[in-house]
Amino acid sequence: MTSHARTTTDGVKEVLYSGKVPTWDGVPLDVDVAVPAGSCHIPLVSFGHGWGNSKTDWESDTVKSSDANKSGWNTTAMVAQGFAALTMSNRGWHGSCGPDASSNAQPSGLPAACTQNGRQYWIHLMDVRYEVRDEQWMIGRLVDAGLVDPARIVATGGSLGGGITWLLTLANDRVMCGGQGWDQANGRDPCAGKADGALVSWTTPTGRRLHVAAAVPEYTWASLISALVPNGRAHVLAAGTSSSLRTPIGVPIESYIAGLFADGSVLGNGFYQPATSTDTTSNLPAWFAAINAGPNSVSMQSPAYASEVNQALDQLSTYKSPLSDLLVPDSAVPVLQIQGFTDPLFKPVEAELMRAKVLAKTPRYPIATVFGDVGHSYASNPADVWAAFNARALQFVRYEVLRQGPAPIFDVEASLTRCAPANQADKLSFVSGASLGSLHTHELELTSSQSGVTSNGAAGPESAQSDPIANSGCRSLTAGTDSGVASWTWSAAKRDQVLVGTPKVGLDVSASGPDTEVIGRLWDVSADGTTQTLVARDVYRMTGITAGPPARIVFGLSANGWRLAAGDRWKLEITGSDAPTFQPDTVPSALAISSVQLTLPIL
Repeated sequence: MTSHARTTTDGVKEVLYSGKVPTWDGVPLDVDVAVPAGSCHIPLVSFGHGWGNSKTDWESDTVKSSDANKSGWNTTAMVAQGFAALTMSNRGWHGSCGPDASSNAQPSGLPAACTQNGRQYWIHLMDVRYEVRDEQWMIGRLVDAGLVDPARIVATGGSLGGGITWLLTLANDRVMCGGQGWDQANGRDPCAGKADGALVSWTTPTGRRLHVAAAVPEYTWASLISALVPNGRAHVLAAGTSSSLRTPIGVPIESYIAGLFADGSVLGNGFYQPATSTDTTSNLPAWFAAINAGPNSVSMQSPAYASEVNQALDQLSTYKSPLSDLLVPDSAVPVLQIQGFTDPLFKPVEAELMRAKVLAKTPRYPIATVFGDVGHSYASNPADVWAAFNARALQFVRYEVLRQGPAPIFDVEASLTRCAPANQADKLSFVSGASLGSLHTHELELTSSQSGVTSNGAAGPESAQSDPIANSGCRSLTAGTDSGVASWTWSAAKRDQVLVGTPKVGLDVSASGPDTEVIGRLWDVSADGTTQTLVARDVYRMTGITAGPPARIVFGLSANGWRLAAGDRWKLEITGSDAPTFQPDTVPSALAISSVQLTLPIL
């Protein structure tokens, strides 16, 4: 790697190293390392980048940044604290055998180092056997170079980078075997003779043991199945009761999946698996085509569909999700995570699933969680929310790694979303407790015996205007309900009502289809009745309920922190079609609702 020394405009003296470094199977990765001038054998912060981005995602020329998410929490900020900072483009993205200028945006233009000996240079969707192992390898190289202390490693990142943070943390200082193409120049293969998914000790190329000392995952997933193809059962699993995230197969978040897929090769940011490869670990083009074809009650019967989709679900759940049964939290790595109340891609329940997993293994696991209006569109990402979290994150790693400052508090903290017309002027405030479920003081039950009917016919303007890909920021619309959508509006609040947690919907229903989609949308209707602002939304895939006596279904909407101002009204909508956000079922279905119960966790 080449190097140059500099002093930033805010006075941080650092040395920057940059270059292409071959990973364990020889694929050259584009890597940057920032180091305090004159330092060696120091703690390291490894930053994971987001989908479509590169090693520059968390790089900054100053401690403060115009990006609120990264101000005070970036490479220069960590160098100022005495840490080395590692950033690298994941394989298949940009300069790591991705479509950069040198490849002419075509795999055929890649250098031989990317493709020779059958090297799998393409995106593996944050696989423990590939991208996680790449990061482990690079950290090991830095330790062997004498730069990094092997016992003081911090992992962090947002979105895709948050996923690698959790996966690296739960690997518990182990490497997962299964990747193909070990480069003999790297010495002995520690996975030689090991089965796919086997775990071996994480060591440097020269055999030194390594350890993750702390982790800060941000707005990311626990399960890519519950995030991308939700069936409405994640809230049950997070509550500690038995559930399945893939039975039934859920409802694809269609616009987000299409947007994410396009962010790769279509927009020139990354390469997917080529059609000539027979690899089954990351065939994103085939998985995307299969998901776009369903799931619905017709395509579910297709052997080709079932094979392709189940292959995708197997890979997502086993090798690309922190909930994987292969990743057992044997050692308690301290974790501080932040999750977005208003993030429609990686919803609050993903953080709850991770809490449930680690606390089930170790009841006093050192995990703290912060919820707020952050994350992917349509989150607002207020600067004051990020400033508070970044300050807490810095204090967290200073204590866990340097043993400086006060010890962290392992609690759950939430700030309210302030984007509705009535609460935009509210000051930032937090409520904290032992769990998200403990933050409310009582439950408000709103009921109605008014019947309603909906179907999976064409979605209306509300759906289009509240899609998170086509729109960003707070979803405040002209008040109204689309044709074909069932709705219930309750009396105006006599005083402020502060919701903190997961709204629950109970419906008595009968359906004409075998796998009917049920989408719930909770709105805050302004006191003058002119505006409605989206508070919570989620989907539930029904099974085994058809025409006949009504059956009871209960499901959760995405959690939020929300002040309903005095005079405003709660409105619940139930629809069988919410495209383009959720993929519509191609088999016609109708849903008859005979009664409704909305349970709100109120502070």
